[in-house]
Amino acid sequence: MAYIKTNARLSGDPSFTVLWRAGGTRTGSWCRETFDDEDQAKRFRNLVNGHGQQWPPGWVKGEGFVEPGEPPMPDSEKFALYAHAYVGLLTDISEHTRTNYTRFIDNHLSPWFGELSVSDRGHRITRDHISRWVLDLQAGRPGPQHPPGTTRRPYSPKTIANLHGLLFSVFQSAVEADPSLQARNTIMVWPSSGV
Repeated sequence: MAYIKTNARLSGDPSFTVLWRAGGTRTGSWCRETFDDEDQAKRFRNLVNGHGQQWPPGWVKGEGFVEPGEPPMPDSEKFALYAHAYVGLLTDISEHTRTNYTRFIDNHLSPWFGELSVSDRGHRITRDHISRWVLDLQAGRPGPQHPPGTTRRPYSPKTIANLHGLLFSVFQSAVEADPSLQARNTIMVWPSSGV
């Protein structure tokens, strides 16, 4: 069940974070949304609980419900689901490699990009998202969707480049499925991070 955690900001004002595991399972990835108002947090918590521990249809993380008339992003275009489907359909790789790729997605990509879109619908991944991800990996910081209290270690430039290669492949697959994404694909270019 989704629950609310009250946090104190540096200003002393409270914020209210709704936390839950996707699908309500023990192994589901942690999801969160933060509000300034406790009543809004309670309403959102109730929506999550009413939708089986999933993001409410039409809700864009950090923004709320999409504008009326704008079609919601299909679940199949959410990064985490798309990336898992991509790895599941790869040929000419061993099951060991498939297992490793799945683990990399769960541990090193989804906590940053899981609910973002591989398409132009919904909240799509931008160059800023990629730069923040690289900086977090370099500094050993957890992603925004990691469970509270998660600790990580800094990664070497080679490890980050390998993870970026997997990220690139996922998005190359999305471009092949929809060539109109090519001009807007920010993943194709490595962020200027010094890595």
